[in-house]
Amino acid sequence: MSSDLAELLQKADEEFVARCQERLAKGQEKYGEMAFLSTDTLEEAMQEVLDLANYARFTFIKLYLLKRAATKHSNRHPAADAQGFIPLKELFNAGQEHPQAR
Repeated sequence: MSSDLAELLQKADEEFVARCQERLAKGQEKYGEMAFLSTDTLEEAMQEVLDLANYARFTFIKLYLLKRAATKHSNRHPAADAQGFIPLKELFNAGQEHPQAR
């Protein structure tokens, strides 16, 4: 794994943890630190799962559209395979000469 990719993965993980902490702090500020003890967290979780299912649908649609747009351009990339797939590591080699381009 390239150091650039490793660094990006680390940053993504750190942002995830920080955002979870931010949401926890906002929730504690709004509802109180121990509000979860008197809340039906199972019902809350069920409602969140329904929201998540809709977010997954919307994200699928956006990814579908993005994939269609990217496919139109991917065949021009020197690292693209027969299906137009460009390995993730190649996306982080932007600006570097690709071996097939020599």
